[in-house]
Amino acid sequence: MFRAEMLKLRSTRSPWVIGIVAVAGAALVQALTILMPRVLQGLDAFAASTGSAGPSADLMPELGALTDVGDATVQRGMLDLLGNGPSGTGSVGVVTLCLLILGALAGTTDFRTGGIVPTALVVPSRTRILLGKATATAVAALVIGVALALVSALGLATAVLTAPGAELAVGADEILGIWARGLGVLVAFTWLGLGIGVLVRGQVAAIVVVVALAFVEPMVQAIVALLSAGGSSAMSWLPLTIGALASAGQGAGGMLGGTETIGVAAALAGLAAWVAVVLGSGAVTFRRRDLL
Repeated sequence: MFRAEMLKLRSTRSPWVIGIVAVAGAALVQALTILMPRVLQGLDAFAASTGSAGPSADLMPELGALTDVGDATVQRGMLDLLGNGPSGTGSVGVVTLCLLILGALAGTTDFRTGGIVPTALVVPSRTRILLGKATATAVAALVIGVALALVSALGLATAVLTAPGAELAVGADEILGIWARGLGVLVAFTWLGLGIGVLVRGQVAAIVVVVALAFVEPMVQAIVALLSAGGSSAMSWLPLTIGALASAGQGAGGMLGGTETIGVAAALAGLAAWVAVVLGSGAVTFRRRDLL
C-alpha cells in the first residue's frame, strides 16, 4: 500500500504544486525579513532629509526588534519550518495550509475517482489502506520539510552575512532541534488534513473545511482574547496554534513581550492529541462506513 500511495503522490500534479507553493511562500517570507531593515532605514533616511520623523520612531521597541536579524529570537523565527518569519504564529501560514491540503487530497482522491473500491478489493484491511496513506503523506511532508530547511538556512545565512555587525546567535544543536520539531509538526498537520479528508470524503468539502479552519481559528482567538482582556490561554490549545508553538517554541505573543503559558513539550503533546482524535475518528468511520 505504501508504494502504491507514493506512486499516486509522485504521478499527480497536485502534490508537486503544493510543495512548490509551500517552499515559495517560505522563501518570500525570508526575503521580506531580510529586506525589512533596509526598507526601514531607507524610509528613515528619506524622512530625515525632509525634516520629519521616520517610521521607526512610530514603532514599538518590541516591533522594531523583529527587524534585527542579529537577534537570536529573530533567527529562530527564520529557521522555523512553518515559514512565517519572526512575528508569525503559523495559524494561517502558507506552509501550514499547504500541508493540511496535501493530507486532505490524499484522503479524498480515491473517493473522488472511485479508486477506493478496487483498492479495498485488493487489500481488504482498511486499516492497512489508511496506514499506507498516512505513511506516504508523512514521507511527502518530510521531503517538503527538507526543502524548507534548506530555504531557512539560506535565508538566515544571507541575513547574517549582509546585515552589518550581525552574527549567528543560535548554535548547531538548537538549529537541528528547531528543524526536528518542525518536521514533526509538518507531518502532524498532514495527518490532520488526512483525517479531515477521510471523515468528509468529498474533496471540495474537505478543502473548504481545511481553509475554514485556517481562517476561523485566529478569528476565534482574537474574539476570546478581546473578551477576556488577553487573560485566557485556552485558545492556545487549538490545533494550528499549538502546532506553531510546537514548531517554533515561541509564538508572536511571546516575542512581542507577552507571556507564553505552554512549553514546547506540552505543545507537541497537545498537537499529537489533536492528530490522534481527528485521524483516529477518520480511521473508525473509514472502517465502519460503506465505501460508496
